Amino acid sequence: MRYTAVMSDMSERDDLSIERSTDLDLDVVALWTLLSTADGWCSWLVDQAEITIAPDATGTTTTDSVERSVRIESVATGRGIGFSWWDRDDPSTASYVQLEIVELPHGRSHLDITERFVGATTATSCSVASKWDVALVSLWMLALPLLVMA
Repeated sequence: MRYTAVMSDMSERDDLSIERSTDLDLDVVALWTLLSTADGWCSWLVDQAEITIAPDATGTTTTDSVERSVRIESVATGRGIGFSWWDRDDPSTASYVQLEIVELPHGRSHLDITERFVGATTATSCSVASKWDVALVSLWMLALPLLVMA
């Protein structure tokens, strides 16, 4: 599994961006299931999810007792999802997340994650960056049983 991480400060607009990418020993169909369903999100991204992954859908997620409102902005079946989310009690924490899948040879896949914040502090983005790192470890762990069984 390959992993890259980038955090950029687009200071001219006070925007911050977190980027993560990884190659996974999951085929595109299996990865899409993890990205496109509430149960999939619960297996690697959040503790609880009450959302239908469809354009303009709204719902909630909970992670570490923090409830977030979610709005699905875009869905490209089998290729990617874009959504906005924010702490339910603090709309100023809003960010936009883009998850993009690329098919790789030999039944593998590549996932690009980009989260963009408007007006966030560096401390906030560092905290969120570490949460993405933990989420990717969870995603890698989901691929392990497939490797063992292969």
